[in-house]
Amino acid sequence: MKITALVVDDEALDRELLTRLIAQYCGSIIVVAEASNIQEAIREINIHQPEVVFLDINMPQSGGFSLVQNFPNRNFQIIFTTGSEEHGIRAIKAEATDYLVKPIDVDELIASEQKLLKHRRLPERFPSLLRVFHNGEHIMVNARDIICMEAEGSYVKIYLTGQQTLLLSKNLKQITMEVSHPDLKRVHRSYVVNIQHIRRYQVTGNELKIFLSNDVVARASRKYKAQLKGTVL
Repeated sequence: MKITALVVDDEALDRELLTRLIAQYCGSIIVVAEASNIQEAIREINIHQPEVVFLDINMPQSGGFSLVQNFPNRNFQIIFTTGSEEHGIRAIKAEATDYLVKPIDVDELIASEQKLLKHRRLPERFPSLLRVFHNGEHIMVNARDIICMEAEGSYVKIYLTGQQTLLLSKNLKQITMEVSHPDLKRVHRSYVVNIQHIRRYQVTGNELKIFLSNDVVARASRKYKAQLKGTVL
């Protein structure tokens, strides 16, 4: 399966050139979307859930580093692109996978691709698969692809990346016993959320509203709020 990528640059020609270079020289990467500013980039990330974002640093209004601030618990890699080398230290501090200086050198782009592949091959510290029986077939769901799980009576609705949903005839307790991952947190008797997909939260009295990447709003009760200590709170 190819590495999905988003290209973010306010210059249309730069976006087109990088997309063309990736298609021509990086056989393991496929560009699924482009964005010309940070607002578009946030929307495209939430829609496509790319594995890597090629991100221009110098853009008007909001620069590339502001995107990093919008995703403090991001689950995608970042490769910065820029016209100068002056932002190298900030890129390292932002935990970027790589840093490319324009005009993009093909050899350096290929080297970035190899870094992405190496990162992908690293074994997960907490491998977790949930076996799901859905529409007459067994499906293996990786825990990291779960955005949240919501109890609905005697059923549980699982929201997955790629705008997919599954409905299981189990309760949340059963499912949380079957799948284990440090990013999946029980925050309410009706909700389990993936902290990597939390975009913002709002405190209302004793209740915490959690806004997720798929626009679902989960609730965290006082009993379970401690689960989020040290992560987003």
